[in-house]
Amino acid sequence: MIVVNESIIQQVFGGAAKKNRAALSEIESKQVLEALGISTAMPYAARSADEAVALASRCGFPVVLKVLSPDVTHKSDVGGVALGLGAEAEVREAYERIRENLRARAPHARFEGVAVQAMARPGLEMLAGITRDPQFGAMVMVGMGGVLVEVLKDTAVRIAPVSEAQAREMLAELRGAALLKGARGMPPADEPALASLLANISQLAARHPEIKEMDLNPVVVYQKGLCALDARILLEPTGVPRRIDPELRARRLANLDRALKPRTLAVIGDRAVREYMWLNAERGFKGKLYSVQPDPREAAGIEKLGIPNFTSIAEVPEPIDYAIVAVPRQSAPQVLADCIAARVAGAGFFTAGFSEVGDELGNRLEQEMRTLASGSDIALVGPNCMGLCNPGLGLLNSSSLRPAESGGDVCFISQSGTHAISLVMKAPGRGIKVNLAASIGNATILEAAEYLDVMAADPATRAIGLYVEGVRDGRRFFDSLRRAAARHPVLVWKGGVTESGARATFSHTGSLATPAAVWKAVMRQSGAVEVLNLESMLDAMELLIRTREVRGRRMALVAMTGGQSVVISDTFARHGLEVPPLSDSTHRQFSTFFKVIGGSYRNPLDAAWTMGNVSNRGNVDRVLDILDEDSETDAIVMELRPGPGFGTIRREIKEEEITPMLDLVAGFARRARKPFAIVIDAGHIQPEMEAWVVGKTEELARARGLVTFAGFERAAAAFRAAAECHENRQRLAQ
Repeated sequence: MIVVNESIIQQVFGGAAKKNRAALSEIESKQVLEALGISTAMPYAARSADEAVALASRCGFPVVLKVLSPDVTHKSDVGGVALGLGAEAEVREAYERIRENLRARAPHARFEGVAVQAMARPGLEMLAGITRDPQFGAMVMVGMGGVLVEVLKDTAVRIAPVSEAQAREMLAELRGAALLKGARGMPPADEPALASLLANISQLAARHPEIKEMDLNPVVVYQKGLCALDARILLEPTGVPRRIDPELRARRLANLDRALKPRTLAVIGDRAVREYMWLNAERGFKGKLYSVQPDPREAAGIEKLGIPNFTSIAEVPEPIDYAIVAVPRQSAPQVLADCIAARVAGAGFFTAGFSEVGDELGNRLEQEMRTLASGSDIALVGPNCMGLCNPGLGLLNSSSLRPAESGGDVCFISQSGTHAISLVMKAPGRGIKVNLAASIGNATILEAAEYLDVMAADPATRAIGLYVEGVRDGRRFFDSLRRAAARHPVLVWKGGVTESGARATFSHTGSLATPAAVWKAVMRQSGAVEVLNLESMLDAMELLIRTREVRGRRMALVAMTGGQSVVISDTFARHGLEVPPLSDSTHRQFSTFFKVIGGSYRNPLDAAWTMGNVSNRGNVDRVLDILDEDSETDAIVMELRPGPGFGTIRREIKEEEITPMLDLVAGFARRARKPFAIVIDAGHIQPEMEAWVVGKTEELARARGLVTFAGFERAAAAFRAAAECHENRQRLAQ
């Protein structure tokens, strides 16, 4: 067990702070590492060539000289390193050369002598370090080290602190991971020692927020043990972190829950010029609906809708659970103040023109709203958003949506109003029933973290999807995401992962974009699973909700022709899924009836001549039941060709020609023990008939409870996401 000497660390940091120094010297940096129990090549400072020679003789040749300068970050860049010096004369010459190099290449840098240390024996050179992300805080990094780190860029990143087990996962991610195992005659490196170093420095960063950056390069890893040859630590004074009163946050979350499930609803500021879009959207609301509109010219139109109208929120005769606000931006702070005074539980501001615009007025108005809401427990949704949606209660955030007959089990959170509405609109056609949804816009007070906490705790929730562009409080988001993913599958669609996309997010919601490497770490550590777009979100959600849990990556695939069997196998393999050989028992059973002329019962199956025509559909149950019992596979995907057979459809077909196969397959899906889905193949349908045939087949299939995909690519992506959800929950539960 490593004993950390915290007093030495405090002494080093305190000494630098007293001298107002941000950069620790190499010696100070290595003192910190030694206090952590990390072995270093400790240097000695030499202020003259004679002193360097004396220290070299004491260390034992060969030695290394490195420039000492508080103004130099990368010593090699200024010619400040001399390696393998084997004699006194070489040390003297190197000392003068380093001083001259610094003068020539960095004339303003201070020269404080050189560090002298014994030349380390060779080993595997690695990079380890700490950096701080503006949103997520301390991050630990590891990679292939030495001078090639800038070229190879082979690194793995995690949010600090990490355990030794998580550190080993980081090492396994590296492209050069094979070198740690031993390659080309090299001995294996001491991975446990390197994992321990990563865990220790990550815990140091978590304890000391003043550490801005730590660079250990190289760390030489041997067959037994390691040694940090070079070290650099940068400090930065930290202010008192902003802390949200936990009791206030708890009341605010309770109000958000109340706003998501309202019994009373008020629309503030709707107007005829918008055709009373909000009041009309809420006509199906199952609670009490009120209007607040002081303009008498608007009030008459509202009265014709049969909705009670008041001139202020204070006049509404009962407490309001949720208010939809659609007023000019200049009026938004006053309306928010009125809602707070009236004890409105939650207010969603459709009103836009704030930080997403970037002008002085918009920024000032949003800051006024933040100040008002921060001192209150109101659940401020937005602004610049479409607000909350609960289809089962008839609470809708668009007139394009329709109320649901009952509640659902899937939740959506989106920084984009368009994506929020599209998700809710398309979900029913995929057999997905929405429980709660939120368009959160600028997320001035309530960020995605708060919605995650409330939705994950809802007893009806079974899965959660997010569209997120950026977060302000990354740690809070990470903690909430990890809690939610421990309870339910959580799918995340991230906007702004490219440089151009990151620029667009600022103009859209005022969010700060998160670098891709950091975001990858957030996903990995939280247990959430990333998807690429709206369709892949819906595909994965349909699979997660409407079939059995995908508990493995081993796929049994059924195609209808030889060419398709190759394509489906390649597609699923590209997505990280396995297509293993079937068990001996499965092969023996198939051999008794499977038609191998024009077909094959290797995985994937080429099964048209065995089960694809009207004459042999009696084999559908037989083939699928055998695959359901197969010990070598975890899930089944079957290509389904609409129509009476598997030939090309050249004529109009009728619904009754599609349903017999669907009925057989749906019967299997109901009794199957494994997850099961079908892929509708459109390649054999004449183009003029494709839309109707495929669309009708999907409609009929979903009506029978079948999980259905339009193409192998989408099916494979969905199964990958579902398998990853299961794997993450299993991994994080350990």
